[in-house]
Amino acid sequence: MHRLIVSLTSPGAFRTVLEALKAPLPANAPPGRHILIEPGSYPNTGFHSKSDFVMTAVEGLGSVTLDGRTVGTVEVSGKVTLQGLIVRNWSDEGLALEVARGTIVAERCEFMTRGRLAVRASRGANLTLRNCEVQEGAVVYSASSGLMEATSVTGTGGNAVAVRSGSTVTLRSCQISEAGGHAVWATEGSKPVLERCTISDPASSALRIEERAEVVLRDCEIRGTGKTAVAVVDKGGLTADDCLVTGAGTDGIWVATGGSLTARRVRTEAPHRAGVVIEKGTALLEDCEVADTPGNAMFLARDSNVTIVRGRVTDSGRVGVEIDGGASVRMEGTTVTGSKLGGVSVEPGGTLAIRGCTLADNIGRGILTCLGTTVHVEDLTSVGNGRPDLFDFDLAAAQAKQRAPAEPVEDAPAKPGKQAPAAPETAPPVAKEPVDGSADALLGRLEAMVGLAGVKREIRKVTSLQKMAEQRRLAGLPPGPVIVRHMVFAGPPGTGKTTVARLYGGILAALGVVEKGQVVEVSRADLVSENVGGTALRTTEVFRRALGGVLFIDEAYTLSRKATGTDFGQEAIDTLVKLMEDHRDEVVVIAAGYSAEMRDFLAANPGLKSRFTRTVEFENYSPAELVQIVESNATRDGYRLADDARAAILAHFAGQRRDATFGNGRAARQVFEAAVERQAQRLADLPELPSGEELSLLVAEDLDVDAGLAARFGEARDAGQVTDVLARLSGMTGLEEVKREIKDLLDLLASARRRRAAGLEAEPFTGHLIFAGPPGTGKTTVARLYGELLTALGVLAQGQVVEAARVDLVGQYVGHTAHKTTEVFQRARGGVLFIDEAYTLSRSGGSGHDFGQEAIDTLVKLMEDHRDEVIVIAAGYTDEMEGFLATNPGLASRFARTLTFQPYPVDGLASIFVKKAEAADYRVPEATREALTVYLNAHRDRFREGNGREVDKLVRSAITAHARRTEQLANTGIELTTEQLATLLPEDIT
Repeated sequence: MHRLIVSLTSPGAFRTVLEALKAPLPANAPPGRHILIEPGSYPNTGFHSKSDFVMTAVEGLGSVTLDGRTVGTVEVSGKVTLQGLIVRNWSDEGLALEVARGTIVAERCEFMTRGRLAVRASRGANLTLRNCEVQEGAVVYSASSGLMEATSVTGTGGNAVAVRSGSTVTLRSCQISEAGGHAVWATEGSKPVLERCTISDPASSALRIEERAEVVLRDCEIRGTGKTAVAVVDKGGLTADDCLVTGAGTDGIWVATGGSLTARRVRTEAPHRAGVVIEKGTALLEDCEVADTPGNAMFLARDSNVTIVRGRVTDSGRVGVEIDGGASVRMEGTTVTGSKLGGVSVEPGGTLAIRGCTLADNIGRGILTCLGTTVHVEDLTSVGNGRPDLFDFDLAAAQAKQRAPAEPVEDAPAKPGKQAPAAPETAPPVAKEPVDGSADALLGRLEAMVGLAGVKREIRKVTSLQKMAEQRRLAGLPPGPVIVRHMVFAGPPGTGKTTVARLYGGILAALGVVEKGQVVEVSRADLVSENVGGTALRTTEVFRRALGGVLFIDEAYTLSRKATGTDFGQEAIDTLVKLMEDHRDEVVVIAAGYSAEMRDFLAANPGLKSRFTRTVEFENYSPAELVQIVESNATRDGYRLADDARAAILAHFAGQRRDATFGNGRAARQVFEAAVERQAQRLADLPELPSGEELSLLVAEDLDVDAGLAARFGEARDAGQVTDVLARLSGMTGLEEVKREIKDLLDLLASARRRRAAGLEAEPFTGHLIFAGPPGTGKTTVARLYGELLTALGVLAQGQVVEAARVDLVGQYVGHTAHKTTEVFQRARGGVLFIDEAYTLSRSGGSGHDFGQEAIDTLVKLMEDHRDEVIVIAAGYTDEMEGFLATNPGLASRFARTLTFQPYPVDGLASIFVKKAEAADYRVPEATREALTVYLNAHRDRFREGNGREVDKLVRSAITAHARRTEQLANTGIELTTEQLATLLPEDIT
């Protein structure tokens, strides 16, 4: 290209861009122009060009500004590249960049306008914006194509990005914020793709799709929309994978009037109304989550067709899944928990097929279906709900009652009202609602909780100080020293920390210390972002939702643990400290976690100790208190404990080791739920229907207190299976050290059982193992046999082996990894989790932000929470596994034993070959075995690396060679004998 200089001062240079574009080129000049612009502000720029050129700011972005007041500051339709320019238009109707036809690439440029539109591509143009900034005006693609990469669009008066008239555009790693209308508007058959984008604070929707537009959304975050976050209407379509939608002004996702949605691993949380609304549309939701909704988590209205596969619905302010008349819904493997009015509700005319779902711990009923519905229920688990399930509810009769003010009806399904995003309803704050009542009443509820004497004492102390400070103020006296209300709640899980936090918030609100008393519950995933600066924004957003109430940070110590090479947990702590200072009279912060870890957390920032001056220790419940908790669970659900059952539970908890990881209230609940299941099995076998007394009484026979998914110390369930599995293990080639180690583990288990039977103390059985060694040495096979052994011995409930690798555990954004790891772990409960090449979790995945360490930390916590329910085996090369154990202090203590799988010697490899061949009904005569030994020695390096896996390949190769050889004989007319068809010869070893 011919180079031309534009400068305000340099001699011989062109003074304006237009002059450089119009200047004739020398006869021998190469085609095209490269216009180099020296620093300066160039007013009255405005040109239209059809030629090809490159325009570059010599000293980079910020050095050159092109100002115009015409229709377009820069109007082009050729093949153009813009580099490092600031392009502005000061006309109310003007654009900074107008592209019609042509191919244009803008790199590291800024575009700004006073009008509605800053950049427009039309009439078949291809426009790429890379590392650009667009301010105050929209980017429009109309009948065009292109790419926006690492580009920000901010502060637009209307929509920020409009894609219309069949345009195909990819937005990758873009940030769109503070749009005056929709952040992205797709219409008229356009097909935009958004990847790894962040959309925040639009006045209307983050994404509006209509008129047959088809949008793909991958790895995106949508935050703080003014209205419905995602609207898919008028036959528009959306496919969304691995996305987060949070803080919607009305609904999280709204599909209507023929719209369609396919969502996989999409989390919708904290909208001001409903999480997902489908009306006159279709939706497929796979592995999605809807959480913390003031209204219904999902409202599936008339003429909608919805399939929900797996996923979770948590903490709905009304109904978890509300199904309107005329809606058709299929739910499979979904969990609904924490809903205030009920888990699932089906109105007359609605259709529901629900299979393999769990409805648990809802404040209302697990499921309510009305007369006139079509409901098919299969393998439904409905436990721990506040009221029993109700089928065939007479809604018409209930509505007739409801007309009488004196007879309100609680069970009538709750209609959310018209779900149009254009008219948002007022919604409560995104938080747990404050606990109502006077301070004394709330203190009474605290006192009624089981145990927690030290906790109650500390809360009473703070309450008394607040009361006296108010009395001194009313008496005209100084209020006394400042009372620091922030607290650390330290102790093991299941001890009521969250419940106490909610009561504490209500008490402070009743005393006038905080305005509202709501409790906003968060963890590391809610505060920490993977992007530079994102953590401060997230932490600030969460903190502001807690103003006037309590911010409860669960497992706060994880903020001070470095989870990746580029970790922003410390940024969250530093931001929190500043916000606590700036708003010290507006919010109370409670940081919760294990006692030792919380001491490390307080040391992470010098300001933390001065702000958290009070640590409340939550101790493990005593055996007698745990019996009380079991009894309270039973009473709440209409059961009572017989005396022998109460004694059996007390003996059970007296014999359990209650260390920092003991489940406490969670363990008590598991005992109760297991008893209910066993009672149901016992009563189902009775020849006559049980009486009401029998249905409500739990006896000692129902209390398999070591049952469920937890490890047991009873007798082996299947001695014959134990013998069979041990024989199969013994029959494996080599692995003498491994066999000896497993025999030692079984001896330890048997000894512990005998000691317990004799009334002696016995250490809990720790069966987690490291399998160290090269691939192909039988690690997976031994893991399966180990699972079978522990099941036959009564240690594991089920014995399944779930095999996982890094790809199954590690996600793509903050919080995704914990979800994936937990999902895999849950599938392994009652059996064995086998993690192959586990050391890869402690290696960076190749990007700046890796979440392998998050998987390890999540795994350690899950192993603590379910220590008697799952055996975890981590496998990999010996040296690498030592590094893996060093990545988290808790790993080495949980994997107390390493089994080393040595590479097979040549005779071992030959033995494996013969066994595999014989299993396939082939004979390996002595001559072939000698040829096999020669071959293995000749290729020792290959088999040293692959071991048994390479032998598998060799067996398949020999069988193929045998088939080739025998078919050649058959084709010559020879009739093959059985011996020929079954015998591998030396020439088959290739």
